[in-house]
Amino acid sequence: MKHKNHLLWISILLMVGTPLLGSTFLTDSFAQEDIYILAHENIFGKLRRPPVMFSHEGHADTLEDEGCGACHHLQDEESGRLVYVEGEELSCWECHGLKKETQMPTSLQKAYHGSCTVCHRELKKQKRPDSGPTTCGECHVKQ
Repeated sequence: MKHKNHLLWISILLMVGTPLLGSTFLTDSFAQEDIYILAHENIFGKLRRPPVMFSHEGHADTLEDEGCGACHHLQDEESGRLVYVEGEELSCWECHGLKKETQMPTSLQKAYHGSCTVCHRELKKQKRPDSGPTTCGECHVKQ
């Protein structure tokens, strides 16, 4: 009798615990890093300014109205417009970083500077406290 109870509890633990444990591992494997160091020397060459510390979480919170498509976009072949496709999110460098300055899509450096500074300045015009840096030295901070 004691042996059957022991097997029952092991079965219950396995049935309940395995999915919980599995979901923990899956959540961790799909989680975003909070801080990315944007220092692509393999693309830009030797950096003249310090790397940029980019907070994914901070940007996701600020862009809640516009959403992930503000940065994670693909070009729609029919319309030529940039669109967000859930589940097909790539890092900026995956599309922009491997291109030379003269090729499309926009080079990584121009994509960063164009998207980041334009957005930060627009938020600053709106007098939002989460507008972000708008000058070179505010993004490229010496450590």
